[in-house]
Amino acid sequence: MTVAPEQTWHWRVDVGVARSVLALSGEIDMSGADLLDDLLLETIAQAATVEVNLAGLTFIDSTVLSTLVGAHHHAAGRGVDLSVVNATGQVRRVLDMTGIMQLLGRVAEPPPAAI
Repeated sequence: MTVAPEQTWHWRVDVGVARSVLALSGEIDMSGADLLDDLLLETIAQAATVEVNLAGLTFIDSTVLSTLVGAHHHAAGRGVDLSVVNATGQVRRVLDMTGIMQLLGRVAEPPPAAI
């Protein structure tokens, strides 16, 4: 596991032959968006399918949303299937409200739990 310089979030990349998984945890805001963008682009370059596992992520801001959308466009241009999985809590609500979950989410994901 690698720690971002800001110490607010962590990531792990599991590279497979056909699929790579970028697992994120912690809180990502504008201070980590550039590093997240670099990680997404590197991961997209390594596999035909990329999953961004958000299970451990507890906070994102609008710069992260923009980064995810940019990565989606980059992946689509390369013929790579990019999706986000396991979003919960604040992260899931923000992704749902902005339509990004519909753009990048897996159909098999359960709906967010009622609060």
